[in-house]
Amino acid sequence: MSREAVADAIRGATRITIICHENPDADTLGSALALRMATEHLGKQVEVVAADPVPPALIGLPHIGEVRMTPSLEPDIALVTDGPPSRTGAIARDCAEWLARTTIVNVDHHISNDGSEAAIAWVDADAAATCEMVALLVPDLGVEIDADIATVLLAGIVQDTHTFAHPNATPRTLRVAAGLVEAGASLSSIHRSIYADKPFGTLALWGRILAGATERHDGRIVSATMTAEMLRETGTQPVASEGFIDLLASTKAADVTILFKEADPSETRLSVRTSSRADAVAITSAFGGGGHARAAGATVNAPLEEAMRLVMEESERELDRADARGR
Repeated sequence: MSREAVADAIRGATRITIICHENPDADTLGSALALRMATEHLGKQVEVVAADPVPPALIGLPHIGEVRMTPSLEPDIALVTDGPPSRTGAIARDCAEWLARTTIVNVDHHISNDGSEAAIAWVDADAAATCEMVALLVPDLGVEIDADIATVLLAGIVQDTHTFAHPNATPRTLRVAAGLVEAGASLSSIHRSIYADKPFGTLALWGRILAGATERHDGRIVSATMTAEMLRETGTQPVASEGFIDLLASTKAADVTILFKEADPSETRLSVRTSSRADAVAITSAFGGGGHARAAGATVNAPLEEAMRLVMEESERELDRADARGR
């Protein structure tokens, strides 16, 4: 499929539900909000849905307060941004019959997404962010990118590239971002909101997580853990851990960096970052997760200690495979 097919589906729809992935970040929210604003210019009836709360760092984005937790439309298309439909959390679990009544369209940049879960899919693994893709799609709809659309799109690009510090930022990414700044987005304000303006509780949580960081496999695997008790002690929510993995991944010798997050007594979420000598998707796909070669995530249906053991074993296997390949 292609972006032209997505544009045709949007133009042919009257009612559109745009769905974010679970634990939404700036990329899924930014692409969804941009598409909502653009399609409303076309006279469509549109809603944006995210099953989990909006992270505090993103509450200043235009129209973010209009994101719903459950769908209310009977749409012509359900457009899933920044991940396959199976990653929409409670929407996929609780609204399966509702989804079955509509046409699913999927726009994503994750290499682990083969597009098979949607009737119409546009997956571009060369894009640094889904927001980069949507920035190219909006003009195809005949809509001019204004300051609000530019702001939400740049927020997604900033978060997914760590303000252009990650190797996924390509010349096209920079050109798209420059166009968004020219349209009225403030790069400095977006960067500060996502990466600098942190409540004291977040810093306290990060301190507790960092204090428990460990290394193994001759320092090639570095990991840290966020527990429910840490959240209670610091008065924070799980979204406060967003961004910590990038700090942990700055460890010079590490090829695999993992943040384990205790979701409940029987479920553990993980964020994985790797150097060029390992594949994050190879690790997370063993647990039904996905993402990119350098950055991926998954949810492990196991208590924290067991999940740590399983993921560490898989990480060591990936390093062994990488060594055998001569990386």
